[in-house]
Amino acid sequence: MPSQKSSHRFAKFSRLNWLSSPSKRLPHGFSGLISTCIGLQLIFCHSLLGRLEPFLFSNRIPFRVILYVISTSCNAFAGYRMAPSAPVNVRPAFRRCAVLQCCLCYFILRFMPHFEMFQAHRIFVRCVDVCVTFVSLLCTISFISVAWDVTKNDSSGSTRAIAWSIMAGICGIALLSVYPLQLSVNNDEWWPCIQERYPLQGSGMVAYIYIPATITFSLILFGATLYLRKVISASEYGLASLIAVVICLLSTVLSQEYHIPYVSTQRIYLPCIDPLDSHSFEGQVLQALDFSLYARKVLQLLFDVEFES
Repeated sequence: MPSQKSSHRFAKFSRLNWLSSPSKRLPHGFSGLISTCIGLQLIFCHSLLGRLEPFLFSNRIPFRVILYVISTSCNAFAGYRMAPSAPVNVRPAFRRCAVLQCCLCYFILRFMPHFEMFQAHRIFVRCVDVCVTFVSLLCTISFISVAWDVTKNDSSGSTRAIAWSIMAGICGIALLSVYPLQLSVNNDEWWPCIQERYPLQGSGMVAYIYIPATITFSLILFGATLYLRKVISASEYGLASLIAVVICLLSTVLSQEYHIPYVSTQRIYLPCIDPLDSHSFEGQVLQALDFSLYARKVLQLLFDVEFES
């Protein structure tokens, strides 16, 4: 009966250890709760409303952003330590998820305008950029095999929704990796040039890309815990994860273009100077990956928002 099923789920959920796993000094559940609360507050009270004060450069230390990064990183580290308690076949995936979450946290700090104070150590920062970008790409690509393994031994197809949600997540994270990749490949003048052209590019990337992405990623990983503990089914987990990814992408892309359309951009391929020939291969790639253009068309069509040509 539905009531018995709900009570059974609630009983399993209530048995989750929030305060002492893997240790009382580093509780996975509590750090995740702190991270989620701060992140959602930043998103719903600031990013989606266009109130970007926590992400703009000022003489004040961005405490909430730093606290979010610390709590999210602690949650990821605790999750890494808890991997041995998971089923053997998913332990490597949980470890890679924890590493990837830490990489995304680094990019939150890296693209904050306040990071410019570390430019005196350019060689060190560049080495860290390259290493973290490489690790994040490696982790992202490795999840393709995870999606394959999920359905390989499933004759009933019950985990197909999970595989689709993993692939959607891979596509979303792959888009996030493009900016760090360009940051690592291009010379030291590239990022200052982008910031001069789009003054709020760094703030926009933190407010509308990396913080929402890490929040969504954390919720998906929490959903995986609920699935492994049999609190939710495979189809429920897969569908919820897929919906979370789609909502995150649509809401943040549209919000960024609505609030800061000219001082930031959502071009995936982001050269410092546009190619002279818009019909060249580079020009066509630039136009095809211009998500600002797509977002403006949607905003004009659905909400009658006007943009300068």
